[in-house]
Amino acid sequence: MRAITRTTLPPITREQVQHYAEAVGDFNPMHFDVDFAKAAGLPDTVVHGPLTVAKIADVLVAQLGADALLNLDVRLRAPVFPGDELTVESADYGVSVTKADGTVAATGVVITREDEPGR
Repeated sequence: MRAITRTTLPPITREQVQHYAEAVGDFNPMHFDVDFAKAAGLPDTVVHGPLTVAKIADVLVAQLGADALLNLDVRLRAPVFPGDELTVESADYGVSVTKADGTVAATGVVITREDEPGR
C-alpha cells in the first residue's frame, strides 16, 4: 500500500451515531444511554465499531480511490466515544488510528491493487 497522508477527522458526533443506528437498526443502550454506559464502567456512550471502521475506510477511499482498495481488516483496540477525533495514518502493516490523547483506537491491514502479485 502506498502511504496515505495523515488525516485527523472531525469529532464523531452523537448525531452521526444516531444516524448510523437508524441505518443499521442497532439501538443498544451502550451507544445512547450515558448512565447505562457509566454503570458499565465507561466514561460515556460508545460509538458503534462499524461506524469507526467506516470512518477509516472513508479516508482510504478518499486518498487511494475506491477501485484501489481490495481489503481492509480492522482490529478495534479501544472504545471510541462521541467527541473523539481520530487520526488515520500509514503504518508498516496498513493504518494506525489514534485518538487525540494518543490511545490507539484501531489498526488496519490494508491490501490494495498495487499489492497484488505481478503488479
